[in-house]
Amino acid sequence: MGSHAAAAANCRCSRVVYVGNIAFHAADKEVRDACELIGPVRSFHLAADAATGKRKGYAFVEYADDATAQSACRNLHGHLLRGRELRVGLAERAGASGRRRGDHDPVGMDDAIHAASLVDFSGQRHAAAVASVTRYLAGLSRHQLREAAAAFETNKLLKDTAMEMVQRLLDMSDDDAAAEEAKRKRRESASAATADDHRAKMRKLEDGGKATAVPAGVSCV
Repeated sequence: MGSHAAAAANCRCSRVVYVGNIAFHAADKEVRDACELIGPVRSFHLAADAATGKRKGYAFVEYADDATAQSACRNLHGHLLRGRELRVGLAERAGASGRRRGDHDPVGMDDAIHAASLVDFSGQRHAAAVASVTRYLAGLSRHQLREAAAAFETNKLLKDTAMEMVQRLLDMSDDDAAAEEAKRKRRESASAATADDHRAKMRKLEDGGKATAVPAGVSCV
């Protein structure tokens, strides 16, 4: 019961507004600037197709509080931007509104934002990562989310296995390098021994070719 109460207290859905009828050639900054005419914007998500990046013509905007979001609904609705009147209203979760999605339909940005609002993120340094994850998850279906959850559960095992394999490969590489170094030293040693043997043979040949001195008193026949 306590977790439900905490979730309700942290839920930001009433602070999030849907902004529709956005011109496809309108820049992100233009749309955000228009929204900030009402008040500071905490998060801004301009919807786009995950595969093509093509704009969908609507955005979800989170304000600091309910009152600012309601003000946006009153004062931003009908605002002219790039020749089109914006349609603005409080964002509503698909499940809460009774709209039913199939198991393979994307969960949508509104539900993704709602889910993000129930997660405790400490520090502003996570803001960019949270926005990226929110956009990514919005394009997944319930089926894909279940697959992702299963993958996350085995993530530690996968990480441990991968790390062990990496360490094994590094060890193998070190062993190969050591073996190559030992071969190099043996080749150098063998080469030095061959050179010494060659020099010794040359000395013998040189010594054998020298004239032998004849002792005194011995006549040559």
